[in-house]
Amino acid sequence: MKSVRSKTLTEICVLFMSIFLIEICSTRLHAADSAYPNKAITIVVPFAPGGVTDLGARALAEAMEKRLKQPVIVVNKPGGATTVAGLAVATAKPDGYTLGFFPGAASLPEEYSYFYAAPYSSKDLRPICNVMFSVLTIAVKGDAPWNNLKEFVEFARNNPRTKYGHTGKSTVQYVVMVTIAKTEKLDLVDVPFEGDSAQVPALLGGHIPIGIIAFPVVKPLYEAKKVKVLGIILEKRASYAPEIPTVSELGYKLAYVPYVALYGPKGTPSEVVKKISELVREISRDNDFLNRVKTLALELSYLDTASFENYLVRYRNNLQTFFKEEGMTKK
Repeated sequence: MKSVRSKTLTEICVLFMSIFLIEICSTRLHAADSAYPNKAITIVVPFAPGGVTDLGARALAEAMEKRLKQPVIVVNKPGGATTVAGLAVATAKPDGYTLGFFPGAASLPEEYSYFYAAPYSSKDLRPICNVMFSVLTIAVKGDAPWNNLKEFVEFARNNPRTKYGHTGKSTVQYVVMVTIAKTEKLDLVDVPFEGDSAQVPALLGGHIPIGIIAFPVVKPLYEAKKVKVLGIILEKRASYAPEIPTVSELGYKLAYVPYVALYGPKGTPSEVVKKISELVREISRDNDFLNRVKTLALELSYLDTASFENYLVRYRNNLQTFFKEEGMTKK
């Protein structure tokens, strides 16, 4: 009888000890979660080092590192039309320590299925917040006879088959010029280039009269008056170039503006998403960060998680409409 009671007491003690240990572990795990981050964070960029997106990511990483007191490392994973980086984030552990600094192609790969196949979809990623917009220009040579977009449109109307440069039919560069051509009933010829930098010598050499080129690429030429910028592709004028009108101002409806945003893998905890988003909000108000972004000729445009998700709905719908009208969808 005594042995039975002793056994029962032992079992009760073991049970209480187990509950006690579980409580301790749970408390410690909760404390670890609330202490995020407690180790290095990786930001994956889908382009090679030195490009506009890469420089923007590094500026953000440096600002995050100062506030979080943890290393924030930028890792470049170019290739696969941005899907190599996209897959790296989509398949990462959803703990907030692997983030993507992504444009639309990497974050909405299924919308670009006409151009390439991706081994993941946007459902495998979790939007955190928008950080900035890529600023594109409609640029011509400094000695070109056109001082505004209207004058170029009149020239193109009188000179059918006028060429323009862009970096691919899946890009906003192509979308904007097709929109202008449709609105004005112009007959233009698109000339694709490997990248923005490849357009510059073609433009300066007179091989193309006009190009759609990222502002950071033409900024030195613009400041030296070797290039004229007839318009920029933004919803409002760039803070560092308020003298240049937007395409929207000039009467052309923008399907979308190219964004660059932070993403995590699907399943990233809401508290981590909130913390990162609020951190970026704080950084976006910092004068040093603002000045650095302006120097890079990028346009800061913070959108919290909910606002960015709403923006993505419009972006996706307009993109689908454009590609369908152009016959660039898989049957």
